[in-house]
Amino acid sequence: MKELDLLCLGELLIDFVATTSGSLRAAPGFVKAPGGAPANVAVAASRLGLKAGFIGTVGKDEFGRFLVDTLRVNRVDVTGLRLSSRGATPLAFVSVTENAERDFQFYWDGTADHFMSIRDIPVRRVRASRIFHYGSISLIHLATRKATRHALNAAFKSTRTFVSCDPNLRLNLWPSRAAARKTVLETIQRVDLVKVNDDELRFLTGSSNLTRGLQTLSRWTKAAIIVTRGPQGAVFRWHKAEGEVPGFSVPAIDGTGAGDGFVAGFLRCLASVSGDLRRLQPSAAVLSDWVRYANAVGALATMKRGAIPAFPTPDEVEALLVRGGRS
Repeated sequence: MKELDLLCLGELLIDFVATTSGSLRAAPGFVKAPGGAPANVAVAASRLGLKAGFIGTVGKDEFGRFLVDTLRVNRVDVTGLRLSSRGATPLAFVSVTENAERDFQFYWDGTADHFMSIRDIPVRRVRASRIFHYGSISLIHLATRKATRHALNAAFKSTRTFVSCDPNLRLNLWPSRAAARKTVLETIQRVDLVKVNDDELRFLTGSSNLTRGLQTLSRWTKAAIIVTRGPQGAVFRWHKAEGEVPGFSVPAIDGTGAGDGFVAGFLRCLASVSGDLRRLQPSAAVLSDWVRYANAVGALATMKRGAIPAFPTPDEVEALLVRGGRS
């Protein structure tokens, strides 16, 4: 079995991104772009040089086949990706405002990814991967929640698999805000790394103060925590190492996938370390370098429309790191 640096589980879908900035109602047209947060992370990480794989379900339709082809072209292992005849491939229509913020309209009810089951989880592959990464959308419905937890249990039982979570909350898909908060907080208790943005930190902890929010989340999980803040950069806490790293000023046109690019950039740095990642205790200086690299990947992902089409190459990241352009 091929050993993977990173294995991601979750949603894979088509983003239809508005061709002009503004509201969905005013959009004159849309550009088809492959997306889905965990799949975005897998592709972005592969583009940065990691051996990445993906677990998920798409429809046995033209959109689903397009997505499978997209992952293959980007050298993502698709052994765990299933084409299902029980539902269509999910779609999302995305508009981008003048300040590069996004508005989503999902077509998701009854789609193929609702039918992922425990039988679809390649347990041996999960246990053999150095890093396992997931989000929260696969936790919304009962069947996919069971499958995700089955994969997580396999990762937790492994002696070597580091577990990473980016909730990537889409509250309009959950039955209630309370259900979203309860489920996410339960599932991150045993993970090794949690990446949230500042809005998600506020939602999960009830605190609008960054320091208090970090303290509160640290009571829920022993994981390392990273809070991304858009152009302002990111804050991290890993055991006793803490710090803040400024972002990069770039001409952003679409924030879709920026957080996923950040995650991929950080996991790329993490995977470069030999040995047991679960026992790792990097210094604040090392973490600052990793977060700065991740900030650069996330910033570059905002410079094109769509997520997967926008993820940078290592050379593009290094060029931005050398050029600087901190905000």
